[in-house]
Amino acid sequence: MAWNFELIAGPYKGRTGGLAWDGKGMLFSAVAEERVLRYDPSTKEADTFRRWTGRVNGLAVAPDGSVYAAQEGGRRVVHYRTDGSTAPTEELLDGAHHNQPLDVQLDSRGRIWFADAYNAQPPYGPPAYPMLDHASVLRLDPTGPGTYRIERITHDTCGPRAVLLSKDERTLYVADGDIDRGDVCQLFAYEVSEFGSVGHAHPLLTFTAIDRGIEGLCLDSDGNIVACMGWSKGGAGAAIAVISPGGTILETHASPADLPMRCAFGDDGLKSLYVTAGDGGLYRATDTGRRGLKR
Repeated sequence: MAWNFELIAGPYKGRTGGLAWDGKGMLFSAVAEERVLRYDPSTKEADTFRRWTGRVNGLAVAPDGSVYAAQEGGRRVVHYRTDGSTAPTEELLDGAHHNQPLDVQLDSRGRIWFADAYNAQPPYGPPAYPMLDHASVLRLDPTGPGTYRIERITHDTCGPRAVLLSKDERTLYVADGDIDRGDVCQLFAYEVSEFGSVGHAHPLLTFTAIDRGIEGLCLDSDGNIVACMGWSKGGAGAAIAVISPGGTILETHASPADLPMRCAFGDDGLKSLYVTAGDGGLYRATDTGRRGLKR
């Protein structure tokens, strides 16, 4: 069954990024406009949720309704509190500023996993703090109210673009590789120990040298991975794919636009799939035959 995507908001200036369902509406990033917006399916309107966001991309909603956001321009993960304020998190890893976070994922223990990549667009301000000599998945572990400790999780990634935890949180999926930097793009799976550490990467998919690879990930209710992947410049083209936990591509659907960025399920019963893209649009398919995982 083909997935039929409809443009429901935008296009906005530049690409649209991170997606997160808050229970009644879909949060999404207009990265270049420095805004996080919220689409309300009942009114079919998208209103501003936060302004001057520092090029926020990835988003994750916490159980209390607050939101964690990966701020590319500010080189940090920020916390949008329910009272309307914004709080920083820890920015230093072993005394050095980390890179430019792209994607963020919360687990059931309140830990914040994020893809700390290099970015073609530089961060704000003078280059006073050099980038790390590695691009890794990092994790913010809460140590008290509003305080965190950063842990380096992966040691074999070259440019993580998206992070995702499995249904039971015992596997970490990482979309790795930036084709614009000459990386080989891959989808990795890591076994997560009871202490939160991971072992060596298990490659699930490896893309050709001209294929963009995966930029966005989410889970369906069966634990399968839904991935935004590809582009028009080469490889198999822009697509939304359903991938088994073992790495088998179960379905491939045409992307609603080139450079699909992020995906997330929303609406009643999490039955609709939302997608953002390089053309600045917010798209939705209501006929996927799948539903999202309610954590």
